Amino acid sequence: MTEKILLVDDDPNILRGFQRQLRKTFDIHLALGGLDALEILRNEGPFAVVVSDMQMPEMSGVELLAKIRDLHEHTIRIMLTGNADQQTAVDAVNQGHIFRFLNKPCSPEVLSTSIESALHQYRLVTAEAELLNQTLAGSVRMLTQVLSIAMPQVFGLSQEARTLARELATRIGVGPLWQIEMSAMLMRLGYVSLPPEVVARYLHARPLTPSEQKLVDQTPKLGHDLIASIPRLQGVARWVASQNDLPKEPTPIAARILKAVGDFQRYSHDQSPLSAINSMMRDPRYDPQVLESLAMIADSMYANRQVSVTELKEGMILEEHLADGHGVILVAKGTEIHQSLIEKLTRLRRSGSGVKEPIAVRVVSGEKLTLAS
Repeated sequence: MTEKILLVDDDPNILRGFQRQLRKTFDIHLALGGLDALEILRNEGPFAVVVSDMQMPEMSGVELLAKIRDLHEHTIRIMLTGNADQQTAVDAVNQGHIFRFLNKPCSPEVLSTSIESALHQYRLVTAEAELLNQTLAGSVRMLTQVLSIAMPQVFGLSQEARTLARELATRIGVGPLWQIEMSAMLMRLGYVSLPPEVVARYLHARPLTPSEQKLVDQTPKLGHDLIASIPRLQGVARWVASQNDLPKEPTPIAARILKAVGDFQRYSHDQSPLSAINSMMRDPRYDPQVLESLAMIADSMYANRQVSVTELKEGMILEEHLADGHGVILVAKGTEIHQSLIEKLTRLRRSGSGVKEPIAVRVVSGEKLTLAS
């Protein structure tokens, strides 16, 4: 795919002139000022290179390039200006992190050469980012596979936690989303150190002995230590380590989201999602803003369904006790469905005992995690 170039200026004549001179060589797009550029970036981005004038009404080139850096880190930024004073150059470099600073009037040859150099830099940066993404994705897959084998019930919860955390972060307006999603997926990684019976009681919000609670309290630190050595996951590791801190500064908002999501999953095993949130509202350990947002999304995210054994999926939650054909309880209400449980129920269904169907479950919507830089 041809890399796109965005030219930004408040003078349409200058833009049209550049377009005539460069369109045979590059895929040129035009923006009439900073606000128009941001709208185009949101709808058509990312762009490989953005070339912006400095002096524009409403938004200067420095402000625009700084915003572009926040939106699309890998976009290469070039500044055009007729004001060649030192402070302008300093601001452009420090705030906009520009690749090249060009004085106006700028010849088509100089601009074309600068864009070529910027495209070369863009290809280097994106190739490195892709390699890091592949390494990162592989490392996370390995960790989640270990979790799915060692503790399938915890792995099932991690998929739901990812969706909840993403929706919360989007509503509150914090990011990067991929880091928050990944933190939610990995926040219980430290549970691999816990005895299975302790995990089961804790996830169902059952009382623990002081020694058991101490073990649970140590799991965020263990999760941090397992995650921190992976490139680009140091921030994720810090959030995982901080998930049980008190809900105030300097505890990161992402860690407060993890705390709310994790305990919401525990408390909603035996009660409705909104009842669980109402109980949490009375507890000062939770961030009120996070809980208010969680209450807004919980109702729309969950749905109750009646399914057969063959329709069971990982991440579904039993809404009532599951019994065999003779009325003997096989699985308790509130249990998270995981692959080994599906296989067990499938075998029972084929046997003489059978499984009582349809099965009442609660499901949560979800999407595939997309890594971003």
